[in-house]
Amino acid sequence: MLSGALAQRYAQALFEIAIKTSVDDFDKEFRELTQIIEEHEEISRVLHHPHISLTEKKAFINMIFEGNISEIMQNFLFLLIDRRRQNFLKPIQQEFARLADEAQQIVEAKVVSATPLSTDQTERLKKQLARLTGKNIRLVSEMRSELIGGALVQVGDRVFDGSVACSLNRIREKLG
Repeated sequence: MLSGALAQRYAQALFEIAIKTSVDDFDKEFRELTQIIEEHEEISRVLHHPHISLTEKKAFINMIFEGNISEIMQNFLFLLIDRRRQNFLKPIQQEFARLADEAQQIVEAKVVSATPLSTDQTERLKKQLARLTGKNIRLVSEMRSELIGGALVQVGDRVFDGSVACSLNRIREKLG
């Protein structure tokens, strides 16, 4: 089975549970859990080690996260361990986040700029993008000095290039 299809199936199952309580809370908890596991090599190593028993993995997870994650999230993680699907945690989390964003009418916009955007610039950009897309915007910022100035914005598969480098290239094409 393709990992994408597998991730969709598990994410959809967890999403159906989350709808009954709070999708936003589940999304936040799932993102944090996945980030912790990715950032801590020891946790990741134990989860992915083929010679550590399922019981030992679950006991380790219980010891690390007891009281810090919801019972539903812990049981979901145990289910992945039982089915030897813990390697798919990140793609499942990404698919769950996509479903949560879709349900909440949120679209992620990636903004690349030469310098950090001010709070005012960020808010204006979010409002403008919300007007264009008709959805709520979650901005993810990145800085790249090679842009010289301006910004490059990607929303889904659409790219809005307002960088100085792009403007200079357009002028160069018109002149040349």
